[in-house]
Amino acid sequence: MSSGPDGFEELDRESHRIVGMICSETIAVGEIESAILALKAATAARFPERPALFDETFGRRFARLRTRFHPSAGLLPTLGAD
Repeated sequence: MSSGPDGFEELDRESHRIVGMICSETIAVGEIESAILALKAATAARFPERPALFDETFGRRFARLRTRFHPSAGLLPTLGAD
């Protein structure tokens, strides 16, 4: 996996694809999670000397977007409860 001087360009393109998946309402959560795990594995394989690179570069962005576009039931207020 390489494009550009350090192979990061291809990983970055994949991260943009995943951002689109997260923002879409038609992609299943399981499919998004699979894509994120695949990117995490690819990042670790390409940059084994930097184990935190995925979290530093992509993980936080994905978590923030998932909270915004796919909040879990626990993050939503209970409607109609008195």
